This record gives sequence, structure tokens and C-alpha cells, in this order.
Amino acid sequence: MQAVRLLFGKSGGKIQVGGTVQLIPPNSIVFTHHDIVPCGTNSDLQSFEFYPADFQQLYADIVELLGVTHETIFWRAPIRMMKARNEVIVALELLAKGTPTVLLHFAYIYCLGVDRCYFSALLQQIISGDKFFFDFIEENALNQWSVARYASELNIPLHKFNLLFQEKYGSSAKRWLLERRLTHARGLLLSTPMRVLDIALECGFSNHGHFNQSFRKRYLCNPTQFRLSMQAYK
Repeated sequence: MQAVRLLFGKSGGKIQVGGTVQLIPPNSIVFTHHDIVPCGTNSDLQSFEFYPADFQQLYADIVELLGVTHETIFWRAPIRMMKARNEVIVALELLAKGTPTVLLHFAYIYCLGVDRCYFSALLQQIISGDKFFFDFIEENALNQWSVARYASELNIPLHKFNLLFQEKYGSSAKRWLLERRLTHARGLLLSTPMRVLDIALECGFSNHGHFNQSFRKRYLCNPTQFRLSMQAYK
């Protein structure tokens, strides 16, 4: 399953599908293929790309909201457009300035509320087939492993593992794992009194120096400075 593109805008716009141009009406939310993008200059359509790993997380969070799908074959529409109130588009524009995960959750839950049958089946189709791979990465993301170790544990050649990871996560394994570990470390710095060294080891860093260097590059300060600056706001 390739990436999925989310588009939305108050004024609408145009997208190119194959050799034809299709009009997107104002106040629309669109889920389509990753290679379909807005075209023309008179458009306020915003475009975001999401990968199977993003939908895996979405599924875990909203599985209880999904409807039961009885069809054995699901046909995924190349373009699925949903009308929305102006207030919904304004909310999406606001969320677009923050975390992409929150944007996807809001947009998908809205569409699910409008057409529960289609978007339940679409989500289940997107995440089907790779559950073991996603579960393995999730369970071991904070281990002190190299990328080669992940490939070895899955008995996959390193080159193939890197290609598969890029396809499913939209990022290299090295970059994604580092971001995941730093995000977890940031949470621990904010919510626990753990020593910085213990947090580094807990989050998969082999030593204090590597953790400090990586954290400073990502957040523009070292872990201790970050913790003290956040405590000053309390």
C-alpha cells in the first residue's frame, strides 16, 4: 500500500489525475493517491502525505469507532471527496500548523463520521498485511540496536529492510528511530525525575554523550537545559 494524500481547502482548487484536471469544490476534504497533487495558481488546497505507519497508529487509536465491514472485496476510490462546514476546514488549517498525526486523526474521524462504511474499510485495507512488521518495530524501537540489528532480527537483508521501512514509514529507519527515541526522552524529561543518563539508556542511546549531542541538535539545547526551562513555566 503506497502513501495516501490528504487535501483540503476553503476555496477548493484543481488536481491533476492522469491526463485530466479535476475540480475540487470549496470546503472539501479529499483522500487520494500520493502522486495526485494540486495544480494551478488559484487554489488554497493544502496537501499532506501519510504512510501506512501513520494509519497503523490511527487504527490503534480509533478501532472502537470503526464499523463492521462485511464485504470481502473493497474497492478504493482513486479520489474520495467529502464536503465539510467552513468551521471544519478552519480547524484543519489550524491543526496543519502542528503535529501531522493530530491532523490525520481529526480529518479521518470527521470523514468516518460522514461515511463510516467506506472509511472503516479503507483504513482496514491500508493497514492489512504488515501487522507483524509494525508490531516488531513498535515493541523494539527503544532498544540499543543498530539498523542492521533490526534487519537481522527480522531475517531481512539490510538493503531490503531499508527499502521496506521507507515505504511503510516515509522515512529512513535511522532517522525515524532517532526521532522516536528523542520524542520519548523529551516526555520522560518533562514527566519524571529520572536522571539524564538513565533516560538516555531507557531511550536506546548507548551513552550520555551521544544522547546529549542528538538532543541538542533536535531541540537546540541539552536535556538538562530543556528540563529546567520547562520547569520554569510551571
